[in-house]
Amino acid sequence: MVATVTAIGGLLGLIVSLIFLAKQTKAVSEQVRASNVINGTNGLDTCLNNVREIYFKMLEFPGMRAYFYDDKPCPDQDEERERVLIMAEMLADALEAGLMATRRIQGTESFDDWRDYCRFLLEHSPAMRSTIVEHPKWWPELVTVA
Repeated sequence: MVATVTAIGGLLGLIVSLIFLAKQTKAVSEQVRASNVINGTNGLDTCLNNVREIYFKMLEFPGMRAYFYDDKPCPDQDEERERVLIMAEMLADALEAGLMATRRIQGTESFDDWRDYCRFLLEHSPAMRSTIVEHPKWWPELVTVA
């Protein structure tokens, strides 16, 4: 009789422990999901801030935006050409980081949007296209989008 009561008590203890473990596992799972969303948001925010900084640089030089959005060919003049190519490289770096962040961090849920933005810039910027073609190993994620 004592053995039966002890066995039932042990079984009840095991059941309670398993229920508690299941609740803990669910809570940890929710914390991991929330952490992934926060990491994704932070990763994407960094990329967006990088793009924003490039736009601020473009504001310093009127007409610069046309080289990236309006199919305007890269200029032949030395100083202007250098400026456009440097902006193209900076933008390629930011786009590459965005592609990596949105592809690898599930919480961003923005890969398709970021990829579409990259495609738009590559389709409308001869300077961006030539930069990527010249150095495909520098921006491997961006090359796959082109």
